[in-house]
Amino acid sequence: MPNKLIIIMLFALTSGGFCFAQANQADTFSIENDGLWEKTSFVHRLSQFPKAHKDGRFWFQFNAPSTAKSVKLEIGGQSYDMQKDAQGIYNVVIQHPAPGFKIYSFNVDGTNFIDPGATPFYSNGIVSMLEVPFADNDFYQMKDVPHGDVREHWFYSKVEGKYRRCFVYTPAEYEKNPTKRYPVLYLQHGAGEDESEWTHSGHMNNILDNLIAEDKVTPMIVVMNNDFVYKPGDVPGRMALAPDWANNFGQMLINESIPDIDKYYRTIPDREHRALAGLSLGGMITNQVGMKNIDLFSYYGLFSGGTVAPASINDKEKVKLVFMSYGSRERAAESTKTAADALNAAGVKSVSYISPDTAHDWITWRRSFYQFAPLIFQD
Repeated sequence: MPNKLIIIMLFALTSGGFCFAQANQADTFSIENDGLWEKTSFVHRLSQFPKAHKDGRFWFQFNAPSTAKSVKLEIGGQSYDMQKDAQGIYNVVIQHPAPGFKIYSFNVDGTNFIDPGATPFYSNGIVSMLEVPFADNDFYQMKDVPHGDVREHWFYSKVEGKYRRCFVYTPAEYEKNPTKRYPVLYLQHGAGEDESEWTHSGHMNNILDNLIAEDKVTPMIVVMNNDFVYKPGDVPGRMALAPDWANNFGQMLINESIPDIDKYYRTIPDREHRALAGLSLGGMITNQVGMKNIDLFSYYGLFSGGTVAPASINDKEKVKLVFMSYGSRERAAESTKTAADALNAAGVKSVSYISPDTAHDWITWRRSFYQFAPLIFQD
């Protein structure tokens, strides 16, 4: 009788990601389906995989061509051989990855494929994502509270010579109070994302809906623009950035996006009711564009996007808050509190935040946004 694949999972979350042992491999994949497997959150309605087990294991499946010689799951920087089942479909079961968003793909004879059964995400291209739960993930979940709208908004950019898309969040009460005006947060993504990712991957709208329902934040409009702005003739360089990327973005934001949003939405169009924040590259934009335009913004948030020095702020009285954050596993995390202390000593209110046990990832940025939002527009 041929040996069956027996996977003994050592269910212990480690910073390395995966921990498992397995017995001798056989020709055919086999696993007991004990009724405790459920498909994960980004799986299409006509698909069943990946699945998560109550004990923390994850089961992946991929239908590769019958001529395939090697099929692997690649996730979290690790590669795992997949095995055919009786129907000729490739499978693998792995132990609980480290929590958060994980990009995964299937490698067939050296070529990577996204998962056709899962919702696609954008991260320097179209990818498949797995959401691994963690202990304090309740704050970004959709709850039974009033929900705001996320609108796709288009405007013409003379800087680029074409139409641009942004996403605009309006709070649940926006349509019910037709005379009320709102402060505006301009919220930027990182170099790997686009203007859709703060809601798609970051769940910014859920976070704000929940905070507003708990009366912990001032209801606000949030505008999410694309970081990348190219003038005609620009040749993209590192990270696909234009040669004068910060200036390009600044011209678009200040001369086009802000006036357009003030025209079509019920904003409070002044510096005291305007904020700029972003993750990674978006934090760099916040620093390089925002700090040069303190007549337009009062609140600043940099999530894994560097720090602000007192010398970079010309009129310190106009800045109401500089918020800086990192994940504890990021190299620059140690500099955050030092930078905030320097700003506070210089008379600029600053708050630092370190996300425990996270790196340059969406758990860090969701947590950072959750900490930042209640601090703005409180005056």
